[in-house]
Amino acid sequence: MKINSLPSGNASLEKGLDLFSLISGDRGKTQLSQLAGELHLPRSTLYRMVGVLERAGLVTRLARGRYDVGMKLAEHLEGITIKTQMARIARPVLRELAQASDATAHLGVLEQDMVTYLVKETAQAAEATAPFTRENAQLEAYCSGIGKVLLANLPEEERNRYLENGPFVAMTARTITDPAALKSALRHVRDRQHAVDDGEIAENLYCLAVPVRDRFEEVTAAISLSFPRASRSIFRDQDALARLRACAEDISAKFGYRG
Repeated sequence: MKINSLPSGNASLEKGLDLFSLISGDRGKTQLSQLAGELHLPRSTLYRMVGVLERAGLVTRLARGRYDVGMKLAEHLEGITIKTQMARIARPVLRELAQASDATAHLGVLEQDMVTYLVKETAQAAEATAPFTRENAQLEAYCSGIGKVLLANLPEEERNRYLENGPFVAMTARTITDPAALKSALRHVRDRQHAVDDGEIAENLYCLAVPVRDRFEEVTAAISLSFPRASRSIFRDQDALARLRACAEDISAKFGYRG
């Protein structure tokens, strides 16, 4: 793994490795400036070094001044799974999104044709109407916003294999159950790069979802904003999508995407 742009000299390289060791041991609990105090580095040098480590995918920023090991490294470390690290990286961003939107934000992945919800963050103002989802629980993919984003971005052969399982069970009167109709809907999702669940998984739930990409430029997850259908008059889709896409870009960058 190549690390460029560090200040020249073995001493500087050693400082960079010491910095990485501190970050990987602390896992984002301590502010960087405090964590690296013992290295006696000028602030500009400290943040230049952490920038190099971040671009190399060895560390990622969790929140302002707090860093953890990056996704590129997480897949090789014992005791750290890709799913837990994805959730850890995305949670602060989704918490902020949920609070700013007075809604519920989710991060989900596709596993065995089902959506596994890795993160659920609900704004305090929205707790009374939060959806029934739970972290690390699964729901059907064909009738959820996150599920439709993930299905739409599967390779065609895998998507067709999934559609062969239809017709699907109607969760509500709005659920798309016909495989041909779902195939057409997924084509639109792929073209627009966002999905809508308008009362398809639960009668009074409205959800918008967008993809999250990894360092291989693959759609590895999706995030969503959910709120009651009865509240649609105060939620504009374009505003919510703009927030979602900005959030997805942030998370994708933390996952190593450089598109």
